[in-house]
Amino acid sequence: MSELDLSWADAGHGDPAFLGEIFSLAFVRGVEPLDALRRIGGLEDTLAHRTPAEIAATHTFDDGYPEVASAFALGGWTVLVQPTSYTLGHVVDALSRSTEAFAVVRHDYASPRFDHAIDGTVTTCFNLNYPEDRGGSDPDRLLPLIREAGFDPDDEDDSEDEDDESWRYRYEGAVARGMALAGRIVGAPPTFEQVSASLPSMHVDSWFSRTAPAHVEDAPAEAARLVAELDVAATPGLAVAMAAAPVVVTPDSDLGRHVREWSALARRASWSLNLDRGRMTDEQRARGYRFGHLTRALAATFRADLA
Repeated sequence: MSELDLSWADAGHGDPAFLGEIFSLAFVRGVEPLDALRRIGGLEDTLAHRTPAEIAATHTFDDGYPEVASAFALGGWTVLVQPTSYTLGHVVDALSRSTEAFAVVRHDYASPRFDHAIDGTVTTCFNLNYPEDRGGSDPDRLLPLIREAGFDPDDEDDSEDEDDESWRYRYEGAVARGMALAGRIVGAPPTFEQVSASLPSMHVDSWFSRTAPAHVEDAPAEAARLVAELDVAATPGLAVAMAAAPVVVTPDSDLGRHVREWSALARRASWSLNLDRGRMTDEQRARGYRFGHLTRALAATFRADLA
């Protein structure tokens, strides 16, 4: 496959270059691959070489439906690959601290996206189907490259002609255009062979990243309420961390390992609803959801400095 052939980005079932209906790639300048994985919450005790197929095979109840990302060097950049998931688009702020980063997301059931950030701030972001509707602190920053990649950022799609099918261009090859934009930023886009190879990878929990936490109203009080409700006040290190916030909790600490377990409970509750409903009772699933609320409240409490 030629380096200029980006059809793999939009390939469908049955195509040998099919990476998946949902995947995300992120690019970060001047950061080594393993360091890039750590920036997004990579768990170092899970480091192993994996292919996208091997990563997809871990998306099970017994494995805890982990988020997994791989990484490889591409010129002066690192490329992160996340098969079966779109979450790399949510952590470009963490990746970009003191540098530049961006992500291209394919999501056939929601929105394909491009998100670009510099030093922790999202500068340009847009739905790949609607490049004229851009957000971020500097939405026109990449406008010349957006045009060169084949997007039409001036098309408002206001035609009233019922026979006009030009709108189809918005959806056909949109992710390939996103990859072409990536190539214009980094020098050359990655090939299918590169992104589908066996690569160093880690399980990823963005709770341990330096991405800004989701807003939780009166987070310390909400965290304290959930700690009491779930009867986890005796968790080693929890009371000290709550009193010391803002605070960094590492994945290998006693508290960090409990947070990882709580995150896995929340993922099992969410994913099992559709994939393995019989593996949890309604009561167990509801409790898992509450642990998800707890981890979000703790993130907002501990990392208020990033909000």
